[in-house]
Amino acid sequence: MASPTIVASVCRFLSAHPPFSQMDPEHLEFVATNVELAYYRNAEILLSPGSGASEHCFIVKQGIVEGLRPEPGQTGDAEGEAMRSVLQLAAGEVFPVAALLAARSVITTYRAAGDTFCWLLPRAKFDELTERSPVFLKFCRSRLSSLLDLSDRAVQASYATQIAQRREMDATLASVARREPVTSAPNDTIRSVFEAMERRSVGSVVIVDPNEQGEGGTAVRGIFTRQDVIGRVVLPGVSLDTPITEVMTSPVASLAADATVADAMLLMAERSIRHIPVTGSGRLVGIVTERDLFVMLRRSLSQIGDDIRKTFDARQMPRVAEDIRAWSRSLVAQGVSAAFVTQLISRLNDQVTVRLIDLIARERGVDLNAICWLALGSEGREEQTIATDQDNGLILARTLEASRDEILEFALQVNRSLDACGYPLCKGGIMASNPKWCLDESQWRGLFDDWIARGDPQSLLHSSIFFDFRALAGRDEFARSLRAHVATAARANSRFLKQMSDNALRNRPPSSWAAGVIDYLFTSEGAGIDLKMRGAVPFVDGARLLSLAHGVHETGTAERFAALAETGAIPLQEARSWTDAFQFVQGLRLRVQHGQAGSAANPNTIDTRQLSALDRRVLKEAFQQAHLLQRRLALDYPG
Repeated sequence: MASPTIVASVCRFLSAHPPFSQMDPEHLEFVATNVELAYYRNAEILLSPGSGASEHCFIVKQGIVEGLRPEPGQTGDAEGEAMRSVLQLAAGEVFPVAALLAARSVITTYRAAGDTFCWLLPRAKFDELTERSPVFLKFCRSRLSSLLDLSDRAVQASYATQIAQRREMDATLASVARREPVTSAPNDTIRSVFEAMERRSVGSVVIVDPNEQGEGGTAVRGIFTRQDVIGRVVLPGVSLDTPITEVMTSPVASLAADATVADAMLLMAERSIRHIPVTGSGRLVGIVTERDLFVMLRRSLSQIGDDIRKTFDARQMPRVAEDIRAWSRSLVAQGVSAAFVTQLISRLNDQVTVRLIDLIARERGVDLNAICWLALGSEGREEQTIATDQDNGLILARTLEASRDEILEFALQVNRSLDACGYPLCKGGIMASNPKWCLDESQWRGLFDDWIARGDPQSLLHSSIFFDFRALAGRDEFARSLRAHVATAARANSRFLKQMSDNALRNRPPSSWAAGVIDYLFTSEGAGIDLKMRGAVPFVDGARLLSLAHGVHETGTAERFAALAETGAIPLQEARSWTDAFQFVQGLRLRVQHGQAGSAANPNTIDTRQLSALDRRVLKEAFQQAHLLQRRLALDYPG
């Protein structure tokens, strides 16, 4: 039996790491009481597939435990076979959870990377802990989901703290105080003020001196609000014929027109007030209410949608597009999932694009029934973040009366308008204004057939962008017909699918990333990681390939995994784990692009040293899921 001092020390250590940080004290003490400390020298094997079912649950105390698996095509049974690192386990991490729950041997070789200490919890005690602690059981059954729950809560708290630093908080009251204030003269009666408030449906009246009017407005003498009615008029029994000056608040807490929204919110909080007169040169120029500020900081989906629909000049659309980017930050602050945020961003970006297409088509006399505007790449998958360029194309009707040059001029105007809205022109020229991507349906079919038949690097590059197309505006049946043709042709060509698999496996997630635990001194990975190429793309590529191979027509990555699971092509748990991992990476990309830790050169690169310990751990889990997906591809399409 361990001494109380040792038990307390173990509890302090474990309480800093999930899932132990979320467990009840009695369950934490149960772990601390029943573990034994073990030492492993550098390169010593802790567990391997041939060692039978594990008799212990391992908790890393100090050092690094490396997870190894055979290279694709090898079994790992023969001596000297190549092994690759698939995970790094650091202090506080637990293994082999899945093997213990299933009472089977591990499929990963666990090896000490340097001097390593682990606490060992006997298997019987592990089983007892899963029965005692719902938190620990949930973690064991769905480790990634459990960690994601904790990470989501931490992100929400972080954003909520930063929300006061958003650009809206720096807006001047002059730009916010658009409401014309209702005013009253000092000798007006309480009755007349009540009547004015009811007639104008306002919550306050500003009392001004008519003898001090000037160009800048009117001097403020006091203010009376609905909150004053009971305490100052009703309960004291004041006559309604009494002058308003007898019950108004004076002097008035006001702010100058060049004060900020942040100043107004602080003053409201400090004085417990809901209305602030705004003055210029000491005279009334407007009024700001608590409701005004709330609406400004919590713009709704319908409000932004209304702004898009009510925009009749393409030059006004950049302001709406900026609102979308600002709104996405507030959504994350309110705890909305990254998957939902990216989908909403894509939907709103769609509305912006469709509105621009409609306005410019009317201006140029283009018949939208004769064309189909295609969204490609991340837009086609509805997975846009706030830093995304354009990928689009056009399908033309064979009977189109307008000349190809006229259509290209129309497309160029749309592309340039989108660029002005913050969606940069594609550096690779994959845009509807490029004659290469402005074709009729038969030409598009021929193009896809050629890519599938050739399978060379350029064709595979195009497949990673063009195979995710969907209709955005115009005749959507053009896109549906093309989708059916492409799906049939790709599924029938096993060689092309193998080439897509090989191409997907070239872009691997970090294999030996230690998540900052040993300061990157002993791994091949640096602190900076491209979350798009090393994190999101492996899932996108894997989902695309599997959907083509199994006849799934969805274009979104999460939707593809769900459809694959529904058809039985992949296990449901794998689909959920891959989706969770992908969506975490997407959420991290959003946080980078919101300016938390991003690089100006690459909006998808993060310095992982700036992540919390929890987020580093979840990111490692996400990379591990990407490895598992790629292992699936390697087994399905062997060399």
